[in-house]
Amino acid sequence: MDTTTREDGAREDMREVRISSGITPEDVETILNMAASSGLFSADAMLSAEDMAWDCAYGNGEEAQTFLLAKVCDAQGERIIGFLCYGPIMYWPGEFELYGITVDPEFRRLGIGSALVAEMTRRAVGDLGRSIFLETGEGRAFENARLFYEANGFSVQRRFCKQFIPMDGGLVYRLNIDEEDADNTYQ
Repeated sequence: MDTTTREDGAREDMREVRISSGITPEDVETILNMAASSGLFSADAMLSAEDMAWDCAYGNGEEAQTFLLAKVCDAQGERIIGFLCYGPIMYWPGEFELYGITVDPEFRRLGIGSALVAEMTRRAVGDLGRSIFLETGEGRAFENARLFYEANGFSVQRRFCKQFIPMDGGLVYRLNIDEEDADNTYQ
């Protein structure tokens, strides 16, 4: 199922943004370049992102992680302007992890990241999800990311689960989800 949102930029034209799941081998380079250019993915996170992207691109659809892509159609054709990767946490039924999210700088602050989070939440609820965890940095470089997560309902965890013990001053966030959260629409 695709979710559609419309964005109004400083420009007069309106473009439709489509959110869908799955990636192709042709998408991997774009996704990795987008992640690297954000400056928020550590070297280890980039290696993990690369492994997950190639696994999904050449997988059979049964991979543990899911990529959600935000795409826009313009004069250059259809292009990826954002992505989110998440998956279930092994041995924790109903618990998911948000591995990474980024939106092209040209399309930030238009609700696309929030639409990606809403679609992830909707899908997690469909899989009987109870909560979504993520880990992010605590430094100044991560301030906008933390504000984004908090604006989308995530809260900092003060007690840590074995899977999520922050390293190097990181923070663990959790989003409690239920049916009500899955009804958010972005149009």
